[in-house]
Amino acid sequence: MSLEDKSLILRAQAGDKRAFAELMRRYGERVMNQALRFTRNIKDAEDLYQETFLKVYRNLGGFRFESEFYTWVYRIMANIAFSQYRRKKRFSYLESEEDSTPWDRVTAQNGCPENPIKEEEGRRLKDAIYAALSKLSAQQRIVFIMKHYEGKKIREIAELLECSEGTVKRYLFRAVKKLQSLLKPYYEESLV
Repeated sequence: MSLEDKSLILRAQAGDKRAFAELMRRYGERVMNQALRFTRNIKDAEDLYQETFLKVYRNLGGFRFESEFYTWVYRIMANIAFSQYRRKKRFSYLESEEDSTPWDRVTAQNGCPENPIKEEEGRRLKDAIYAALSKLSAQQRIVFIMKHYEGKKIREIAELLECSEGTVKRYLFRAVKKLQSLLKPYYEESLV
């Protein structure tokens, strides 16, 4: 953690609202990008972003500099995302033109502007992935995203989500199995 961040956190803990606003400015974009990855919906992402920073503000006095500040914020956001999912029983996977996440980059590789057939296949794959992801539990989806699209290690995911590595591995195993099952018809259809 930089000395500047540490100073801002200490000032914010002492009640300096400008210091907290600066922390929000520094980390806000990363938090919003992650919220979009978790929710796949701009409205839900904005709600998650807002709830995250409200909880960070309320609990800032409890930050003990034992981890990076963003790791602590990320953990708060993941816990809120789990709670929101439990309340709603699902996240919305509606996509707007301005929403762009790693999912788009992965599926964009399958499309090719010069080849309308490949472009349509890429769109169909993207839709199939979104539909399959929406059927995972929040824990499975978040662990899958963290591992396969953010490149985080099992140990790091466990630390962020405050659970054991075995629990992360179980969520990941179940997510992969369920995705394989859900995407099997798409795969078999593409072979024909």
